[in-house]
Amino acid sequence: MFRFHKTLDVLTLFHAPSSPASVSILNTLKTASAHATSSSLTGKKPTASFELDVIEAPNGPTPDQLKSILEFVGKNRVGELVKGANTVGDAVSILKRGSDAFTRPTVVDWNNGRVVIGPDEKAVKKLVETLPRD
Repeated sequence: MFRFHKTLDVLTLFHAPSSPASVSILNTLKTASAHATSSSLTGKKPTASFELDVIEAPNGPTPDQLKSILEFVGKNRVGELVKGANTVGDAVSILKRGSDAFTRPTVVDWNNGRVVIGPDEKAVKKLVETLPRD
């Protein structure tokens, strides 16, 4: 029987290489990705594979990405995601002037609408562990 394979979930890390907390989150994601690959090769209980996309500062999310992220987390958390913003419009205009106000690390699971803002390693691990499996 022919079966379509599920495409990999995409996780994006908005990363600040100069931040130890951001580097730690990047290492956690790389380790999780490698573990997913190696467990599928070794026959152990597989963890979900994912595609990791790393956006390094000074690059930030596009206005459309920012709006999607805010839909995922709720507009009440706009100030947590973009320092100094009170509304989505504030956040977009602040980021147009520069992405320094965007909180890094931020991990976005685009396929499942989930976001981890800040260096919460436990939440990032949970996000990865709860990715849907094929």
